Amino acid sequence: MHHIDTTEIIDRGWPVATFDKRIIPAHHSVLVVRNSDRNSDYLNYVCEFLDIVVEHVANSDDLRSMLPMLRPMAVIADLDGESQDGFHVMKVAADYDRSMPVLLLTDNDPALLGAIDAVQEVWGLTRVVTAAATAGIGTLVDFVCHAARDAGRPRLMRV
Repeated sequence: MHHIDTTEIIDRGWPVATFDKRIIPAHHSVLVVRNSDRNSDYLNYVCEFLDIVVEHVANSDDLRSMLPMLRPMAVIADLDGESQDGFHVMKVAADYDRSMPVLLLTDNDPALLGAIDAVQEVWGLTRVVTAAATAGIGTLVDFVCHAARDAGRPRLMRV
């Protein structure tokens, strides 16, 4: 006769230590912070073609806690987002990693472009790119390929 013992597992909130980025390679994803009514199909198609995961963040999600968990290689955001506009995304990205590539989709308003440059300088961000929300696919592909190459995916070449 064989007896099978049972083991009780107690679910506890164990603290998890994060590793340095050089130990665990960056997650090959792009984090998108956009209003839910905006169309992101073109971004999904480009990233699918390039074999990159697209993570969508709702405007109500806490971006500050999501960045360390998802560890994306880049962030794409609307400058005029509802609760998380481009300036908020830039601030959170600067707190997480000042070299995080950020693409802000804008309406190319000269005053706002100047504000973006000023905010980028104040928070020490080194890789902020702006593009018109209606810009061609080339700008997006170029941004994603640069971010992927810098994240350790050298097989992606600029177009």
